[in-house]
Amino acid sequence: MQTSQNLTLEPRLQQIEADLMARIEVVFRLHQNLVGFALQDSAGLPDDMDRSGMARELFITEIDFVVPVNDDKHDEICNLINITISDLICERAEAFELLRDRTFARTLH
Repeated sequence: MQTSQNLTLEPRLQQIEADLMARIEVVFRLHQNLVGFALQDSAGLPDDMDRSGMARELFITEIDFVVPVNDDKHDEICNLINITISDLICERAEAFELLRDRTFARTLH
């Protein structure tokens, strides 16, 4: 999948973007009920939230499903997303900038 963002990235980031999209596609394939989710770093959290001691991290700020899910399923999917993005950032620290303030949505063909 070639995204418009991918066209403007320098070559080393294009490879990370392609890897990122492949991993996100797996999340959507595993959870057919997932419509989309948004990621935001701690700097974008509400002003009234205490950020002391918070490292520069990404948070799922929105998540949407075709049909509402129970809390256990919600937590399972959020954990999978967190593991997916954490693994990528651990492997390629530059991925943080590609993930920050991004929204991912299921692509319909």
